[in-house]
Amino acid sequence: MRKCLVVTLMAVILFFISSSRVFATDQLLMSKTKDKVIFVQDENGKFNYSWSFDKNEYSKNDFEFDKEITFKTDGLYDINKLIGNNDKKKLISFSHHGDLPGVATIKVPVSDCFNDGSILSLYYYDKKNEKVNLVEEKLEVINGFVTFQISHCSDYFVTMSIVNEASEESSTGTIIIGMIVVIVGLVGFTIFKNKK
Repeated sequence: MRKCLVVTLMAVILFFISSSRVFATDQLLMSKTKDKVIFVQDENGKFNYSWSFDKNEYSKNDFEFDKEITFKTDGLYDINKLIGNNDKKKLISFSHHGDLPGVATIKVPVSDCFNDGSILSLYYYDKKNEKVNLVEEKLEVINGFVTFQISHCSDYFVTMSIVNEASEESSTGTIIIGMIVVIVGLVGFTIFKNKK
């Protein structure tokens, strides 16, 4: 009786594992929980990185894409030109470029660059416009990994440094536009007043 119960329990466990996990050819392990769809890249039993989506959002969009993440980019020279190559940074490049089926929570290793407890900022490299944009701040390194959210794939990097070019560029443009509007307004007002 006890042996039969153990065999039945093992069969149920094996059924649950086989139905909730699918091994893909690209070494990504997919699992589903009550509210999440999770993809884990695993090499030789070692966790490399993961993707996590809201289950309803992912299922609704039914979107397949290349989930490979690498930690190098051919845009490194341009990134260094924009922010300086002395700043310590971890590059995060997604094979898929473009929108995702929903907001993705990404977990990547950064222990080769940053210690646990380090507070990082995530930046997006906009290759088309040759700009760096701040995406998320105050990301803490925990057990050698950092976790962040994105809805668009491209080239990113994390750093402890503040990238002035990313945060000041938009405000400088706004100030210049504001000054032009004021000058045009004053000129227009002066011309209108002189005509009277």
